[in-house]
Amino acid sequence: MIRIDKLCKKYGKKKALDDLCLEIKGNTIFGLLGPNGAGKTTLISVLNGLTTFDSGEVSVFDKALSKNIREIRRRCSLIPQSLAFYDKLSVKENLDYFSAIQKISPADVKKNISYAVEVNRLGSMLTQKASTLSGGQKRRLNIAIGLLNNPDILFLDEPTVGIDLESRNEILEMIRSFKQQNKCVIYTSHYMPEIEKICDQVAIINDGHIVKQGSIETMLEDESNNQVMIEIYETPLAVLQECSEKFSLLTVLDSQRLQLASKSTNDVSQSISVLEGNGVKIKRINYVTSTLESVFVNLTSRGI
Repeated sequence: MIRIDKLCKKYGKKKALDDLCLEIKGNTIFGLLGPNGAGKTTLISVLNGLTTFDSGEVSVFDKALSKNIREIRRRCSLIPQSLAFYDKLSVKENLDYFSAIQKISPADVKKNISYAVEVNRLGSMLTQKASTLSGGQKRRLNIAIGLLNNPDILFLDEPTVGIDLESRNEILEMIRSFKQQNKCVIYTSHYMPEIEKICDQVAIINDGHIVKQGSIETMLEDESNNQVMIEIYETPLAVLQECSEKFSLLTVLDSQRLQLASKSTNDVSQSISVLEGNGVKIKRINYVTSTLESVFVNLTSRGI
C-alpha cells in the first residue's frame, strides 16, 4: 500500500530523512517509533502531501505520490495529537463543518457521519458542545472527524494521550476494528506497551532512516541476546555518562539503571570493572527478556 525507496529530505544542511526505505502493506496496524527529531513528523508530512521531498520514490496505492497527491490525500486522513475541532460547536456541528470543508460528496456525508459517530460511540452526545466532553470523548471526536472521508489509510498521532485507562482501552479496541475494515493504520506513540498491544508491524526510525522493521515478535527475538539490566544506587548522570563513554556497550537509562548490550561473561565483567572503578555501587544485575522499550532504547542509542 505504501512503498518508499531512498527518500531524502533536507532542511538547510540537516538531513531530516536520509535514504529512508520502508514498505507498509494494507490491512495492518503499523507502529512508527522514533525519538524526538528522528524524522517521524517529516515522514508523515511527506506521506500526507504536506511536505515535498528532495529525492527518492514514494508510491501509495501503487501510484507515485508526486504525481497523484490530490487523489491520494482524498483516501488518507491525518489525526493529530492536538485536538482539532471547535469547542464552541456541538459534536454534530463539528462533524457537519469538517465534512463541508473536506468537500465530501453530498451522497456520502450522511453515511460517513453515521459511521464516524457509531464507531466512536458519540450518538448520545451529538447536541453537546465539544467543550463539555470528557477527555476520552474529546479524543473520540478527534478521531471521528478523521474518519469523515472514510479513509483507506489513517495516520494516528498519540491518540490516547492524557486520558484515563478505560477510555484508552476503548479507543484501542476501536482502532483494532479498523483492520477488519481493510484499513491501514499508521500509529505513533511514545507508550510502548500500547504499541505492543495493537500493532502488527513496527518500524523504528532514527537519524532520518529506518534502523529496524518487522513484527514485534521478530524484533524481540532478534534483540533477546543483548539484554542485561544493571541496577545501581543513585548516581550522578555525569558519572554514568563517563562510564558509558569508557565502555560503549553501556547505555545510561537513568540515575539508577544502565543497559548492557551484551550477555557475554567478559562484557559483563568489564562493565562491572568500569562502573566500580568510577565509584558506582551496583545493586543487582538482571538478565532480562526483551521488551519493545528495551529494543527501542538499544537501537536508537547505538547511532546505527
